[in-house]
Amino acid sequence: MSNIAERNNSGQYYINTRLGVAKTKSEEDFPEFDVESIVHKLLTDLIEVNAKGFRGVVVTAITGIYLNKSYDPLKNFYGCNPRSIFEGGIWQALQQNGIPCGKSDPLNVAKNANQLNEDWAQGRRPQSAAMAVVKFLRLVMESNLTIRARLIDYFFFRLWKYSQTITGFQLAEIDSIDYSQQSIGNRLVNFTLKHPESGHLPQYLVAQLLSGLFRASETKVLGGDESVFGTNTTSRKPADIWLEVHGIPTNLYEVTVKPVSLKRLDDSLEALNSIGYLNRPVTFICRMDTDVKDLNVLDGSLLYKGKRFDFVDFRYFCLSVFSLLSDDECALLLRNVTDIVQDKNISIRTKSGWNEFFDGEI
Repeated sequence: MSNIAERNNSGQYYINTRLGVAKTKSEEDFPEFDVESIVHKLLTDLIEVNAKGFRGVVVTAITGIYLNKSYDPLKNFYGCNPRSIFEGGIWQALQQNGIPCGKSDPLNVAKNANQLNEDWAQGRRPQSAAMAVVKFLRLVMESNLTIRARLIDYFFFRLWKYSQTITGFQLAEIDSIDYSQQSIGNRLVNFTLKHPESGHLPQYLVAQLLSGLFRASETKVLGGDESVFGTNTTSRKPADIWLEVHGIPTNLYEVTVKPVSLKRLDDSLEALNSIGYLNRPVTFICRMDTDVKDLNVLDGSLLYKGKRFDFVDFRYFCLSVFSLLSDDECALLLRNVTDIVQDKNISIRTKSGWNEFFDGEI
């Protein structure tokens, strides 16, 4: 086994061990960190937020300290080789223990900044979470070994406790038999528009609709289960979602609920060119009233750098496909979307939003 693999495995073992200890603890085991304490408030700002990356930065920093006693995450965060230890070990341990996390969380918020300080925290969202990272790690680094151990144990206890509020959240249940497809469709569309989860849920809904539509045919729907945080260029995807017949892509779809910029079109062109699919039709599924207002779209189409891009409205697209689904496919779609919203990586705010839309008569 290589030194890198051994190091990553050691990091994974460490996280599993710390979370194993956390599961045996309660608030009474940490009397010095009551609700009025600075540490309690810092960890509330750091952990109990929708943005998972800040938690990931601290988990990675603490693991780096464990692996190398001379490591100082505040002065040289990247000195622990965070991508390797997180993606190669820490992430697996967090997954195994049901802790909400993304595959590259700490890198998404660290943004190649070596020093974690007030300048780094400035402008991060939420800034209170970024500042909590700096202040908590500063406490860890400035404390003697005994207090440091207490701070780290309390951090993992709070992390575990927070994960339980997410995994134990009760979602409202809906029986598709009791309602029309358009009633369910409208609620799902409105829900995903209000709680897009960084674009993941709109993309997933479109993929599920297309899968239901083409399930009995030779057309395959691909890309819908991919992370919305990976770019098409780096992941070698032709688009967010695409259709294939006998292994050949036919239609490419970009799904977004953010304004479509010329850079987004350039990114699409780059991805298509890199894998040889420039001649495939591309359709953006977006909010036509807001997302294309800065583009010269005419009759749902735009010619840009020699490539024709088409645009359709997210709501109208989804509701039109809903009308083509069988009752069984509609029921399956509803179950799949419910399962995704129940996932530990979906925020409490979005789960609560689901209940606002579906807890009661449709």
